[in-house]
Amino acid sequence: MNTIKNIISLDCGNSSYRVVLGKYDGNKITTEVIAQESNGMNKVQDYYYWDLHKIFDFFIRSLKEVLGKVDKVDSIGVCTWGVDFALYDKDRNMLSNPLSYRNTIGEKSLNSLSQDEKDKMFYDTGILCDKINSVFMLNGIKEKMPDIFEKADKLLMIPDILNYMLTGVMINEPSELSTTQLLSSITKDISLEVCNKFGIPKELFNEIGVHGNIIGNLLPSIKDELGIDYDIPVILVPSHDTASAVVAIPSMEDNFAFISSGTWSLIGAELDEPVVTKEVLESNLTNELGAFNKITILKNSAGMFIIQRIKKEYDEITKRDNSWEEINNIADMYKGEVPLININNIRFFNPEHMGNEIHNYLVETNQHKGEFNWSIVIKAVQESMACCYAQTINSLEKVIGKEFKEIFIVGGGSKNIVVNELTAKRTGKKIIACSKESTSLGNIVVQIKHFEKEISLKDMRDIVKKSIDLEEYQVQIEDNGIVDRYSKLV
Repeated sequence: MNTIKNIISLDCGNSSYRVVLGKYDGNKITTEVIAQESNGMNKVQDYYYWDLHKIFDFFIRSLKEVLGKVDKVDSIGVCTWGVDFALYDKDRNMLSNPLSYRNTIGEKSLNSLSQDEKDKMFYDTGILCDKINSVFMLNGIKEKMPDIFEKADKLLMIPDILNYMLTGVMINEPSELSTTQLLSSITKDISLEVCNKFGIPKELFNEIGVHGNIIGNLLPSIKDELGIDYDIPVILVPSHDTASAVVAIPSMEDNFAFISSGTWSLIGAELDEPVVTKEVLESNLTNELGAFNKITILKNSAGMFIIQRIKKEYDEITKRDNSWEEINNIADMYKGEVPLININNIRFFNPEHMGNEIHNYLVETNQHKGEFNWSIVIKAVQESMACCYAQTINSLEKVIGKEFKEIFIVGGGSKNIVVNELTAKRTGKKIIACSKESTSLGNIVVQIKHFEKEISLKDMRDIVKKSIDLEEYQVQIEDNGIVDRYSKLV
């Protein structure tokens, strides 16, 4: 190819959303972040909601900015976080802004199940039961908001909603749909067993799309608003941000280990088929769909959300925007025994004051005595994240029978040098930090399939490899007993 393709990624995370312009010259991709804004939940009475119309307005404004920089936009792809959704009536009207998974009605629904019921759902779908899975939120809506549920005709996940707003076409993307636990990673289709169990009509779901295919072109009204007279195709990419980020891992091996590090940390490996065994279940691993029907067997773990909340609280107290280097320096001031927390304990899911919650935990577990101390709180989070990574990789190797010599880290958290170094120490493996824009890179490189039909997933990763710089961390393993101590907290 001699002509440069201008490919757009809309990448929405829990903490921010951004528009990235990718220029593909037939060999590699160069990226530019065009615009970025903070994202957050809005609390209305008892519930947290996402403002999708605000995100969509941002995207249109950003597209106008892109069109001021390039002669033509060739395609668009959308990826977001998982599990959240909206319901639509028969006239295709959204019945309510999407609820956030940080609400508790999903947890209440999950807790109503026996262990045998949870195990059966895992064996039926390959997906681990989790309080944030969409099936439990949907069941909670059925109970708490029956008027909305009764009017529901179709369900769209967050990226599906944005694709619909762009094209007028309703379609469900598979990687995102697998985060619902209503799609089986074994059959790659909606699970009738789970639908019947919760009284959810299969008709709520739309056609399941194919990665690399066109969903539709921009609506005429959007073209008019943008001031263009040509069609821009919207391409179905792996729209769960983890799935897109994994596409952008520059590994030429068939199986590899990764940590997709953002608000959440998804710690796992890419496989051809799901592993649905008692060992996987007991290791709290799940089999989500990835790009082109690959499987990402992984643990959905707390990630940068905790440390982001701590920084926000520290910024508020100090009345300034502290740099991450300053936050790391505060942690380095602590010289005592390594403090640890179970980062996946429900008490750290969304407390009112994260720093105080961690301090109280350390006091209760006899790891700290005395007054609140920012150094020990930050140190505890950093060390505990690395221990969680090490423990999960160890479990992963056991259940799939493969030892990994290196771990790829993708996403915004790949630039957290302290956690990367600690992960190398706790695992004894080489840590390869990839692009912080891995989600957008994966989104963009999959869109190339619209133009080059024969391109393979391995070809895509070769393009990514040519497009990014890598940073490596490798140290001698230090006091791995810390990981054993962490495991007792879980």
